[in-house]
Amino acid sequence: MDKLGYVPTQARGIRLRGMCNPDGSLRWVWPATMHEPLFLEFYNAASPKAKLFEWSVRLAFACGLQGLLFPLLPTRYGRTGVQGWPMTDFALFTGTPGTYRKAVCCHTNTTGQRFFVKMPLTPAATLCVQAETQALRGLADRPAVSFRVPEVAAAPHAGFLHQTSVKPAQAARASCLTPRHLAYLREQLHETSVRRPLADTTFWQSTEAQVSELQGLPETRIPYGLRAKLLQLYHRIDSEQVAALAFAHGDFTSWNCWLGPDLVALYDLEFAQPEAPLLYDLFHFHVQQGLLVSRRRPAQVRAAMWQQARAEFPALPEAELALAWQLYLLHHVSRYALAYHVQEAWHAQVQWQLTGWNELLTLELAPHAAHRQLCLYDFLDSLQPRAGVVLKQRAENAYYPGPTADLDLLVSRPQVARSVAFLRSFPLVRSVAVRRQAHMRSVDCFFQDGTFLSIDLLHELWRKSVSVMDGAEVLAHARHAAGITVPALRHDFEYTWLFYWLNGSDLPAAHRRHFEQCTPAEQGEMLDHLATKYNLHFSSIGAAATHQPALAQEVREHLREHSGSGFFRRQWRALCYGWGVATSFFRPNGFVISFSGVDGAGKSTVIEKVKEHLEKKWRKRVVVLRHRPSVLPILSAWKYGRAEAERRTMASLPRQGLNQSLKSSLARFSYYYLDYLLGQAVVWLKYTSRGQVVLYDRYYFDFINDGERSNIRLPERLTKALYTFVSKPRLNFFLYAAPEVILRRKQELSGEAIVQLTLKYRTLFGQLAGQYPQSRYVPIENDNLDNTLALIGQYIQAEV
Repeated sequence: MDKLGYVPTQARGIRLRGMCNPDGSLRWVWPATMHEPLFLEFYNAASPKAKLFEWSVRLAFACGLQGLLFPLLPTRYGRTGVQGWPMTDFALFTGTPGTYRKAVCCHTNTTGQRFFVKMPLTPAATLCVQAETQALRGLADRPAVSFRVPEVAAAPHAGFLHQTSVKPAQAARASCLTPRHLAYLREQLHETSVRRPLADTTFWQSTEAQVSELQGLPETRIPYGLRAKLLQLYHRIDSEQVAALAFAHGDFTSWNCWLGPDLVALYDLEFAQPEAPLLYDLFHFHVQQGLLVSRRRPAQVRAAMWQQARAEFPALPEAELALAWQLYLLHHVSRYALAYHVQEAWHAQVQWQLTGWNELLTLELAPHAAHRQLCLYDFLDSLQPRAGVVLKQRAENAYYPGPTADLDLLVSRPQVARSVAFLRSFPLVRSVAVRRQAHMRSVDCFFQDGTFLSIDLLHELWRKSVSVMDGAEVLAHARHAAGITVPALRHDFEYTWLFYWLNGSDLPAAHRRHFEQCTPAEQGEMLDHLATKYNLHFSSIGAAATHQPALAQEVREHLREHSGSGFFRRQWRALCYGWGVATSFFRPNGFVISFSGVDGAGKSTVIEKVKEHLEKKWRKRVVVLRHRPSVLPILSAWKYGRAEAERRTMASLPRQGLNQSLKSSLARFSYYYLDYLLGQAVVWLKYTSRGQVVLYDRYYFDFINDGERSNIRLPERLTKALYTFVSKPRLNFFLYAAPEVILRRKQELSGEAIVQLTLKYRTLFGQLAGQYPQSRYVPIENDNLDNTLALIGQYIQAEV
């Protein structure tokens, strides 16, 4: 207690008892001779577990068995008598670690009146004690019905706050807002509400300063994503609007108030605000109780808070409530984030709050921001330092990798499970698909707004059955850059170089530029690393970027021979890789899409755009097939050979065949039909069973409606009936347009033929839709490409 300012005056020592925090530091201290558990005045017995602890302690003291629960502290904690401190019955709370830490002493005077003394231990705590003194004196001059606050007594020492106890008779705690809490909130709204432009209020000015200071921190442990979301929320608020404000306690929680028979007794008003957003205290009670005590999911906390706010204060417009909630989040989160920034040691509650704030901000921004981007914020924020290394990071900021880019991370095996669990529980995710391989997990996240994110979590750096790099070494030498952990430069270059060279391609331009922008010394280090490890010498990054098949084969041989493991380990990797390939055949992620339409309807352009969309947004491998599976070659290939037959087919116009023979048509159709029957098994085995998407440019429907295009003339009833045995694509789109539009594009058909074929296709799709409900048959008028792609995208999104 010497640091608290007391001066010893006599040699008589006081033996102490105490209780420690989970980290071993002292929490409460009291004289060993005390017969009443005065330290329980600091305890929040709101939950059943807490109430059981309080009851057990009181019973032990009543039976004189407190020594069994709380042994004597070592003699170094003993205290001699001190000037101005005659009482021997007191309890000291050493304070919550952090920026606002202060010790609090509870004692009773000779008349039995109980007092509390607050003793700040940091400069910020000193300001808080001064602010609380001012707030208490201000409230003393204001009549109150539903609440009361302590009285300020004479301070025993400069800078301390000496106040009376405000605990009423039959006092109790509550873990939820009761009618007495709500009566206090209603009184504040009725007595202190004002309306004024937000920009003119002290509250907004302090909030603005806090957000600005938080964004300007050069180095901080406060997560980047959290700060980015705060900034987005700040920019969404119009400071020129008129806002409703009222008095707020500022830290209104179950542990900062007592419930009496007919009122609420408030204390710890160090964050009191004369003008705060409406229901600031209601929001704070729910958030603190939910995140720190009940440990509920933030989404549940938010839902319960909104339900109570709307039920108990129905006269408040929803727009005002929404604004007040956003202002609370901005002010509360930015204030405490700045406090945690300067706090050296973070206790568990800090991480609980950071995680909870992140999700609350995500839910608030969900209607206005891409869910994929919000997930990136929260996911990267959730990674502890060096828990995951972002591979091939080329964007200026890893939190913004591009609208369709995926994320590759090297993580430990335990972190893989934690990351998958985090993504599954993300509040805005619609579904999560996890693809397992021997060395990694690929997690595909589909969000409620239709966006998509793919994350590869690698716990081994393998290429097929070959270990290309030591993952533990990469993790050990990783460096921190722009809020994330990335590989050391030499490991980054080596991994990128191996990734593309072993796949038979050059380094893409973006990767090449990234490394060429490094200093000459850094480039030399990267090239020297390759020379040392692989005995390959390159004169420049550009020379190393260009794939050389002969050298790539040497690298493969080197990796097989120097993979750092023995024969059995290599065989085990080969077995794992083979098992991964085998199981990939049974992933039901692939499907087939067909596009039909007369020539000139715009199929080729739409197919190209859809292919790009599937590959970039949904990270799907896509195969485009023309008309049929083509397991069997085109008929003319038997006469001219495959290459010449394909050349002749491309050079000739459709619908120009002169075949009029029924037998010839049957033979030709039977050949193509056999191709469909055999091909559907090949397409499944080769593509869709492995998660790939097959796009058909035309499909079997041409044989039903437009057989002349394939030089076939058969009854439609026959070809339509045989469709029963043909594989049904999941999605079937018929693109059509007005005859004049099609004729401007291509003049292969007459206007009358276009109208007739369009009618036949639309009729057929209507019939098939009723006959085969497991597939979708969708006619689309392709007069606006963007609208067409948007509609097709909705159907694809539902399937994916």
